[in-house]
Amino acid sequence: MRKGFTLILVWILGVAFILSGCVPQQQGVPQTRRQGNMPQTVLVRRGKIADTVSELGILEPLSKVAIIPEESGKVVAVLVREGDRVAKGQLLLRLDTEDLEISRAQILAQLKSAQIDLEELLKQPTEVELRSKEAQYTEALLGFEEAKKTLTRNEKLFASGAISQEELDASRNEVVRREKALLVAQAELEETRKKPKTEDVERAKARIAEIEASLRSIERRIAKAEIRSPLSGIVLKVDVEEGDFVSSGTSASGGTSPVVVADLSTMKIDVPVNEVDIPRVKVGQKVRITLDAFPGKVFEGEVASIAYQGKTTENVVTYDTTVYLPNPDNLLRAGMTANVEIVVEEKENALLVPASAVQEKGDGAFVFVRNAQGQPERREVTLGVRSDTFVEVLEGVKEGEEVFVTPPEALQETPWAGRASPPQNAQIRVGPPGPPPGR
Repeated sequence: MRKGFTLILVWILGVAFILSGCVPQQQGVPQTRRQGNMPQTVLVRRGKIADTVSELGILEPLSKVAIIPEESGKVVAVLVREGDRVAKGQLLLRLDTEDLEISRAQILAQLKSAQIDLEELLKQPTEVELRSKEAQYTEALLGFEEAKKTLTRNEKLFASGAISQEELDASRNEVVRREKALLVAQAELEETRKKPKTEDVERAKARIAEIEASLRSIERRIAKAEIRSPLSGIVLKVDVEEGDFVSSGTSASGGTSPVVVADLSTMKIDVPVNEVDIPRVKVGQKVRITLDAFPGKVFEGEVASIAYQGKTTENVVTYDTTVYLPNPDNLLRAGMTANVEIVVEEKENALLVPASAVQEKGDGAFVFVRNAQGQPERREVTLGVRSDTFVEVLEGVKEGEEVFVTPPEALQETPWAGRASPPQNAQIRVGPPGPPPGR
């Protein structure tokens, strides 16, 4: 009963081996043989083998932006829908700007007034204006001098009794009037001649700069009321309608995120790699990705980054490893489950034997080869690249030789293990198949 069970199990393993090949890209299918009660054998063949680290991950866009308005307001226009392709800078939403437009008009009026004041301040007198002020000053000076002479003459006449006190007082008042007129004409001439005061000019310029800053601020707020896409990509979400109110800020401060846009031309997958495998994973290594959504199709990516800080989940330490995956045709979508195989090492035309055929003890490894007499012969081998199902043999066997898929482990304890053939009276006992060697 035990022997029949063993033969059935070996047969099942052989069929699985034939169907699986070496790896998905293995070239050729090894042939299996059985003779009498001997375990199943496989021909040593050459093919392609890859040592991989396999994990599961979720596809995400490399670039995804949840757009949060920098200006609060009522939405007056929604210009995109979910699934639309948009270009960088394309208008997505428009907010109400009526109050901002009124503020801008007021600031523009203030700016115009300040500029006129500065122009008047900086205006230089014309030749006519200067000559006119000089003439006025000369006339006032002559009038003042004439009034003084008249006063001197009248004081003498009053002393001789030729004129009255009233006439003398009138003459004195005329001198005072003429003197004041002279001072006014002198001041006007000096004001016309001199340049504007530096402090007055600087004060006027500062006022204009302040108003211009206010104008730029209000125009910036008006511009931000037009919400545009920061990148080219696909609209993943539109969570707003006309008439809704959106608030500014950031996601941390509670700002509204009405639109999400993602660039799907490159996808990324964050996979947790076990600490045992992480020393073998390097940036730049090739990655093969398969998805349930595309059965039979293999996508190729590349390891982009490896975290230096590990995460512990249920006493298992893993390191987040990011894989980049080109998606030029936008076939891949965010949220798809991805089967990720990081190719640690890969070889073409390698000499391959099934992993289950290899026995390891201490620092050595061996297989059982069918010799010329059809009997198992233990053979020391040097191993190379390993996959889940096959192992590369660097030394110890040749292409075309037959190795036992399920090594007759009982031979390891017999005194004739490794000989070309057992003693004539020896019996070969076939034990149950052992597990494939660990990685």
